[in-house]
Amino acid sequence: MKYEFPAGHALSDMVVEKLCHFDEGFALTDAQYEALDNGVGRGESLLVASPTSTGKTLIGLLGIANSLESGANAVYLVTHRALAQQKMEDFKGQLLDPFLDGDSGSLVLATGDYVRDSSGNDVGDPLGAKLLVATYEKYLALLSASGIPSDMRNTTIICDEIQIIADENRGQSVEVLLSLLRKVGWRQFIGLSAVLTSKDARELSDWLDISLVNCPLREKHIQYCCHTQSGVAVLDTSAPDVLAERVPYKGRPVLDTLGIVKYILEHDKQSLPIIVFCMTVKETYKLAEELVGAPDKGQMSMYFDDLPGTFANEFLSRSMAKRVAIHNADLTDEERRVVEHSLLERKVDVIFATSTLAAGVNFPLASAVFASYERYNFARRVYLPIEQSDFHNMAGRVGRMGYEGLSGKVFFVAKNVIDEKIALQYLNLGAMTAVKARVSPDRFNLLALQLVSSGLCASKSEVTELILGTFSAIRELENNPKNYGLWPGKISTAIDGLVQEGYLLSADSGVLSVSPVGKSVGLSGLTPETSSFILGYLVRKSNDLISCLPTASSSGDLDKLAFLVLSTALSSPEFIPMHGKSATRMLHWTLNKDFLFNADVYSDSLCERVWRADVKPINAAHICLQWMSGVPLRDLERLLPDLRAGAIRELIRNVVWVLQGISSILTSVVDKRIPRELLPKVVSELDADLDGLSKLPRIIRRFTTRLIEGLPDSAMWLIELNVVGGNFRLSREEIISIYHSGYARPEMLMLGSPDADEVRQKVFEKAKPAPIAKSNWLRDSVKSWKKNARKTYAERHQRRAKKCANVELIKQYYEALGDSFEQSFEAVLKVLNINYVRVDGKGVSGAPDYLLKLTDSPDLVFELKSKQNDNLVDYNGATEVLAASEIHGFKDCFCVTLCHPGVDPSVPLTIAGCGRLSVIESGDLAEALLRLCEGKLTQSQLWQWLTTPGQALVDDLPFIEYN
Repeated sequence: MKYEFPAGHALSDMVVEKLCHFDEGFALTDAQYEALDNGVGRGESLLVASPTSTGKTLIGLLGIANSLESGANAVYLVTHRALAQQKMEDFKGQLLDPFLDGDSGSLVLATGDYVRDSSGNDVGDPLGAKLLVATYEKYLALLSASGIPSDMRNTTIICDEIQIIADENRGQSVEVLLSLLRKVGWRQFIGLSAVLTSKDARELSDWLDISLVNCPLREKHIQYCCHTQSGVAVLDTSAPDVLAERVPYKGRPVLDTLGIVKYILEHDKQSLPIIVFCMTVKETYKLAEELVGAPDKGQMSMYFDDLPGTFANEFLSRSMAKRVAIHNADLTDEERRVVEHSLLERKVDVIFATSTLAAGVNFPLASAVFASYERYNFARRVYLPIEQSDFHNMAGRVGRMGYEGLSGKVFFVAKNVIDEKIALQYLNLGAMTAVKARVSPDRFNLLALQLVSSGLCASKSEVTELILGTFSAIRELENNPKNYGLWPGKISTAIDGLVQEGYLLSADSGVLSVSPVGKSVGLSGLTPETSSFILGYLVRKSNDLISCLPTASSSGDLDKLAFLVLSTALSSPEFIPMHGKSATRMLHWTLNKDFLFNADVYSDSLCERVWRADVKPINAAHICLQWMSGVPLRDLERLLPDLRAGAIRELIRNVVWVLQGISSILTSVVDKRIPRELLPKVVSELDADLDGLSKLPRIIRRFTTRLIEGLPDSAMWLIELNVVGGNFRLSREEIISIYHSGYARPEMLMLGSPDADEVRQKVFEKAKPAPIAKSNWLRDSVKSWKKNARKTYAERHQRRAKKCANVELIKQYYEALGDSFEQSFEAVLKVLNINYVRVDGKGVSGAPDYLLKLTDSPDLVFELKSKQNDNLVDYNGATEVLAASEIHGFKDCFCVTLCHPGVDPSVPLTIAGCGRLSVIESGDLAEALLRLCEGKLTQSQLWQWLTTPGQALVDDLPFIEYN
């Protein structure tokens, strides 16, 4: 520990005051001191290799703060979505006010779930955020689709847990991202890792061309205790080179996990809390159950009262009453937060966990016990010891800096001579697992598409040069030069395949560019194989799919459509290994246990007609459909053995990711401005019905929203009340109850009749402080729903519009009605240089309002519908523009109805089968027009957004493009 800053540290007084303070008095760890001495405060780029609990996060924070103070941008990259969310919350408290002037729009979170600023607003230019917190994969997708910004050398990059470059499944994406950044440069780069070997750290820093800070010792040490038959082998990180001593037992050997746990509980209170690492989910339950014992009557925890019942929280409700918890993949995000919060508040003494609790999050853990240290390898069908880096990353969760108490203790058991040989290897603290090369030829096509999409490469030679300069390529050259020699030919073949499929374009000169659809594939993060697989299905079965859509005379069959789309996504190469390539996402093993749904009823429309050969996609699609229909989580868990809420939510999250990608890809496919020869081969060769396919993107996007929320379509609008609702929020369970009551229409819920009161109070019978309070809130919120939403939009947009001319137009736009609204609308169009023609002039009866002429795009018929007293535009009002456009000679033009303040929730679904109409609410259009003013949206992008049939939503707006 150091008690002063090194000379020339260059930190400002503000940074020192706001960030350099510690609970135990001012002190710097060796890693922090060395990083400052090596210039982290002066903008020098570093790779910091140091054990857990050595304060690496602060090193990243110092780089961010310096960057923000100098007017530059910063990006903080993490490995997991949950960790990104935690960092976002941390930075709101640490950085938002002192270094971002309290501007919530300058701090942005980007994960596979969404891209939002710190106030929860959608963002049009995440790459332009002052501080972006993102997962590695999401950041790569943004760069691939939007292109590398021209000012990357004004950006500080923090790569947390940079050893993810060696991950078997995700390492290639991380390495590709680092290769892109390495190519374009940065203002400052700070890599952080706890488990790199000295050799790997040195070679990785050399590859990145940055300085290395290697501090292998911990300030707060860990004592490793391996229980063997002949005694306890003890090693302390304070003396890592001293051979482990074998301490004989005073009594009987303790060679079982619970024996160690019980001893600590009874005799060593200072070593609490304990984390018990288990290699399987089942083991967490088994050991916790054995420790807790039989349930006591009335001994139940109140922690989960506000969450839906699941197998895991029913178990936790009992175990946490005895200060024992579990943490594994069965838990939902909400349940994990409850457990983690209880751990931070010292309400848990023992937690049985898989590696889900070893992902970089700090907890006050004093001891770790490894129940086992072998995992099942499904490919080899054998149990194998976990790697050194995994073991020490998990063990490093104990004895954390910033928490009082003794040094951490780690216990593990070797029950026999064979186990002992394996276990004692973990006492060799210098023998971390070497980084393995993860860029491989079977993904060269995805890599080439990302490189060309990002604007970094424009020829085969440039793609080849960059790939051959990756860290993996250098390792391949060292370890297998013969195979390395084959890489250039395989890169060329991969690029040829992309050109043949229509994702890349190749000029006679050899210049490569990305096709419009190829750009969408880059944004989606899906592999080219998945894109072709799903697009091929949509084209072949377009008639079957479109026939499911609702029309004015039919309700359609959306359950069938959803099932077909879901089962296709789940049968794609993202989930199913194909053609010698592994899947990128896993389907839970228990999905193969039974037949949940007889898919013969849809056999002619399925992508896989022999569906019984692999029932996992069918079962998964059935579960997803049940969830989006409102079935409770606990009921879904009962469908299959060992199927738990956490796995269900992870399945849903993965499917949402695929469907969102397909929706954006299909939107570009049906863009009529794209010449047919630029469409993917799978679309052009099958003579696709583009007009019919244009009806699908928004309905697929609507399915993703329903999957995220787990709600029937007609109940989805109730979610909006949570945004503007004030003191209360509606849970999924409450919304489903409202839906089943038959009162899910706005006009029903705002009634003040005794029957309506009774329905609302029954829904909220468990609400606190009293059912009637929440019942009245719901009634009043529905009455003022659109008014409050409009007010929120108006305030937000007026703050942002300060950078644009004529700010007063925002206020006029939101407050005006009737003719005044039309005048305000025209004024906005003039300011934004959007050409238009007024059609319904004097002497013209029943004509549409406007003809909009957006740059390089066909004309748009635009109809304005404004309602008094915040009434919503109904079906007739939304669709009358269709007849008006035909009567007045615009039957070939796409029609848009602007609904001010909003549209009835039933309308978007009803018009889904019409391929020539979209509806848009005034707040959503205002967001799009403001982005146009800010230069974050083009008129061409605006046209595509408006002309996709259905309801145009802010969530669908494309990001800014940099090339």
